[in-house]
Amino acid sequence: MKFKIARFVELKNTFYFFEEISGVKKIIIIIFLFICFTAMSSAKESAPLPDFIYNSRTVDAKAIGMGEAFVAVCNNASVAYWNPAGLKFLDRRYFTTSINIRKDTKASSEDLFIADSLKGKKLVFLGLTGSRKAISYIPLTDYTGTFENKDIEIRANKYVFSSANQYSSDMTMGVNINYISATLGVIDRIKPDINISDGNGLSVDLGFLYTYYNPIRLGLNLENFPGYIWWNDYKTQKLKPRLRTGLSTRITDWLLVSADYENVYSIKEEFYHYGLQQTVSRHMYVREGLVSKGLFKNSDDKYVTFGLGYEISILQIDLANKIYKLNNANKDKVNDYVLSLSLSL
Repeated sequence: MKFKIARFVELKNTFYFFEEISGVKKIIIIIFLFICFTAMSSAKESAPLPDFIYNSRTVDAKAIGMGEAFVAVCNNASVAYWNPAGLKFLDRRYFTTSINIRKDTKASSEDLFIADSLKGKKLVFLGLTGSRKAISYIPLTDYTGTFENKDIEIRANKYVFSSANQYSSDMTMGVNINYISATLGVIDRIKPDINISDGNGLSVDLGFLYTYYNPIRLGLNLENFPGYIWWNDYKTQKLKPRLRTGLSTRITDWLLVSADYENVYSIKEEFYHYGLQQTVSRHMYVREGLVSKGLFKNSDDKYVTFGLGYEISILQIDLANKIYKLNNANKDKVNDYVLSLSLSL
C-alpha cells in the first residue's frame, strides 16, 4: 500500500512539473515522445496491404451523375465527403445515405471486384449535416484476398466530424477530422503464422471554396492531409493523400456546368471529370458526365455517367448510372447503379 501511495505521489509531482514548464519545452517533450514512439513502431514490419485498400467508393448519386465533378458544386447533403467548406451553404439539416444498389455485367465476380476495396458492399455513406457542421460514416474497406503470399482480411471504417467557417466574403474553409477503426487478419502461406491486429487512425481533410464573381465557384479539397493508422503489430501506416480541385458555374437558371481534376496518390492515377445538370422542372433534374484518366486517352480509359434527381416535399431522391469497361481480357462493360436519399429535418 505504501508503495502505491509513493508511486501516486511521484506521478502527481511529475504532472505538476509538466504543468510548470514553458510551452516551448512542452512541445520539445511531445516531439521527443512522438519520435520515440515512431522509432519503436518502425522496428515492426509494414502491414501487407495493396495500395488501393483505403480508397472506398465514390459517394452520392447526384455527384456521380455529374461525372463526379463536384468539388466546387457542393450543394448536397454529402458535401462533407466532397468538400467540407460547402457546409456553409446548406440552409437545412439533412440525413442522407448512399447505396450501391446494382452492378450489371457479364464479368466474373473476381474480375469485377479485383480492385474494389469494399468487394461489392452496398452501403457506402451515411451522414447527418446541418449549417456548418456534419457527422458522417464511410466504410473504407471490406476486403478479402491474397497479397504478397499472404491471405488477408481487413475491415476499416471512417467516422467523420466536419466543420466550416467563412474566412472572408469570398472564401469559405472547411475541415474534416476523421477517426479510422480497422481490423486486419493475415495468414502467411510460406510460414505457418496467423496474426490478427487492430488499428486506429486519424486523418485531416481540408476544403476551400472561393466565389469568383457570383456564378463562378472554385473548389479545392485535400484528403488525408495528413493521415495515419497505428497498428498493434505493424509499422505506423501513412495514408496517401487525394487531391481534388475544380470549378462550377451556372450558365443559365436551368444549366449547371462543372469540371474537376483529381489525383489519387495511392494508385498514382490522375482523373479529369466533367459534368452537366439540367433543371427540367421545379423538382426534376437530369445529369450527364464524363470521366477520363487523361485529356487525350483512348476510349477504354473513359467512362460516362447519367443521373436523375427528384424532390418530393422533404425527400430528395437521386439515381446515377456509371458505365465503364473492366481491365480484364474481355474488356467487359459494367453498368453501376447508385441510389442516394436525403431527408430534410
